[in-house]
Amino acid sequence: MYNLETAILLFLQFLIAFGDHGEFIINLDHKIGNGDWIQRATLILPTVKQSAIPSQNIPQYIPMSNNERIDEINSYEDKNETLYRLRVPFKVLEEGEKEEVISYVSTVVRLCAMVESDLRHSLIINMDNSGYITGLSVFTPVSECSGKYFTTATSFTVDSKVSYPLLGAAPGVDAYIELKQREEAKKKEETKDNRSFLAKYWMYILPVALILMMNMGAQ
Repeated sequence: MYNLETAILLFLQFLIAFGDHGEFIINLDHKIGNGDWIQRATLILPTVKQSAIPSQNIPQYIPMSNNERIDEINSYEDKNETLYRLRVPFKVLEEGEKEEVISYVSTVVRLCAMVESDLRHSLIINMDNSGYITGLSVFTPVSECSGKYFTTATSFTVDSKVSYPLLGAAPGVDAYIELKQREEAKKKEETKDNRSFLAKYWMYILPVALILMMNMGAQ
């Protein structure tokens, strides 16, 4: 028999698969120290259009309570040297799409920072418009550990968002052509010879004038 969390996940996957929302579902896995990877939650990412609106750029976070491993986190003695890792698939698969080898994008934080933050953290998922995740970052309120080795939190508290690339403004072709034309006209103006007729051609006029003067003197 399905529990409530499983039923909710199946219902949301049904909506995404058969509703034209353009959203993506990905699994969020975590790993403590040298332990095994295990799915911690499911994320439903907003569309590109939704991400442009801050109030809608909030992925739906659906935890798998049985896989959060909080007791295991508290049991680690050397939390300063133990790493806590998170990962998501590199390629978000669409309905019916299959990938034989799954690649992941991962991030890491010290376990003590997670514990001293009482399991509160922020996730930023960088994603392109083609469904590829290009980056995953995790931030905790506490960055410098002070020696707290136990958390009373019963589950993770996550503030997450998706960052899509911003398209730059298209270059104005007409304005660029006009700029180049002005530059060419300025160059021509700077190289234009504005000297008088005599200043330009004196080397040709002077010999003729001397010859005429000599002929006149001979007469």
